[in-house]
Amino acid sequence: MKNLVFAAISLLPLSAAGVIDIQPQVVELQQENTVVTVINHGMTAEYITVQLYRLNNPGVTPELESLTPVGYQQQPLLFATPLKLTLGPRQSGKIFLHALGAPEQEQVYRLAVVPGNHLKISGNNTAVVGVQISYMGLIRHLPASIQHQWTHRCIAGKPELHNTGNTRLYWHQLQAQGQMIDDFTLYPGQHRQLAFNELQGKVEDQAVSLQCPSG
Repeated sequence: MKNLVFAAISLLPLSAAGVIDIQPQVVELQQENTVVTVINHGMTAEYITVQLYRLNNPGVTPELESLTPVGYQQQPLLFATPLKLTLGPRQSGKIFLHALGAPEQEQVYRLAVVPGNHLKISGNNTAVVGVQISYMGLIRHLPASIQHQWTHRCIAGKPELHNTGNTRLYWHQLQAQGQMIDDFTLYPGQHRQLAFNELQGKVEDQAVSLQCPSG
């Protein structure tokens, strides 16, 4: 089966921003089922389509995300119901996430909640344009047993990090050469080449200090 990649691009008018909300916006799913609440903060009814996408390249900025509908997966491990909701003004509804099994490595999804009167579609059968990023929740489908593991090696005097575990690693409170640097995440199997020869900070809740010899 051809693997269709869907692009999510914000095309909704500014007046639509903040009308629909998802709570929680980040879900860590390790059990069989969980619930996400959708809230209509507006003064008119909203006819909502619910779409669940597998995120193929987690860790990139939203505009670079590659998304595949779970319906195109041969053996999906996660699905969402219902696929449509009608919410009156100030009403809320429930979306149920059902897990059919636990992944060997963390899988990341986007749960898109799309107001029907704002959806714009263009392109051909392989691309949908019009999913508003602010209406997307992040779903982390976790393995049954979490393993935080990573390694590093020095390449040309600079550390290259490699996540060898089975779930995302969050690097934070980072300093390099006396300067604070941005937090980042590293998903299973991903590498990251640093631009400096040393790094201090935390990986999850563990302190880390790396230094590579120059040259």
